[in-house]
Amino acid sequence: MGAARKITVYIFAVILIVWSLIPVYWFTSMSFMADVEVSTIPPHFYPQQPIIANYLRMLGYPATEQYGNETLYFRPSGYSEAIRRGILNSIIVASVVTAVTLAIATPVGYAFGRYRFRFKNSLLMTLLFTRALPPIAVLIPFFFLYQVLGLHGTIVGLIIIYLSITIPLITWVLMGFFATLPVETERAARVDGCSRIGALAKVVVPMASAGIGTTAILTFLISWNEFLFAWLLTQGTNGQTLPPEFPAMLFGVIDNTGLFAATVIGLIPPIIISLLFGRFIVRLRIVDPVTTIGQ
Repeated sequence: MGAARKITVYIFAVILIVWSLIPVYWFTSMSFMADVEVSTIPPHFYPQQPIIANYLRMLGYPATEQYGNETLYFRPSGYSEAIRRGILNSIIVASVVTAVTLAIATPVGYAFGRYRFRFKNSLLMTLLFTRALPPIAVLIPFFFLYQVLGLHGTIVGLIIIYLSITIPLITWVLMGFFATLPVETERAARVDGCSRIGALAKVVVPMASAGIGTTAILTFLISWNEFLFAWLLTQGTNGQTLPPEFPAMLFGVIDNTGLFAATVIGLIPPIIISLLFGRFIVRLRIVDPVTTIGQ
């Protein structure tokens, strides 16, 4: 790659990063402002007197802040209980979905990526077709089905529907990754007495840790950020996750600074997961799974 091309790539990368981070910086900055500062015209691009009361009251705690010559008293937000419950539910749902998805998609993706068997291409096309359907096409049928089964407003119901989204997608991604791994190491393990499952657990999975770690992040983020199913199937119930709570804060008693603080709080678990598994991303080789069809 020539020097001019490298510079062009870096410039576009910087522009993309800045463009992506501007909204994050904006609502993070406003989460540290008092209401009077948020409504200031022209707006402030950074907090003149940062406060943490917005975070405390969104978590259900009162707070006292010195703002200029005034002492401001903040009561716990009326949305704090829903925010705390939504965060807990989102953590449970995303963690369970990630664990179950990897437990199922890893051996299935391994089988698709490594072996030839009858109806392989048909099954792969079926997996792809499940992701081709727009969510809105199955949303209403799921709503009525969950009403009948008693799963409406439950964490279990949300986990089931998320698994129907993540398992096909992650299987498709891992299939392409497993197909690129060298078979010689696995064959050597089989010669040394490992069973097929033993070779998978002791040899293939460690070699595939980059792909598995990356798909773990992807699965967690999908489950954490999903809004449409969570909004229709859990809104206003004890099973409600965090995303449906944000629009609710815009149609009741509007709490701008609380909304900004809750948004930042909602970013913390995905950031932690990304930091824990982010090292796998740089080791991942992107593969087109379509090339494995017919092998």
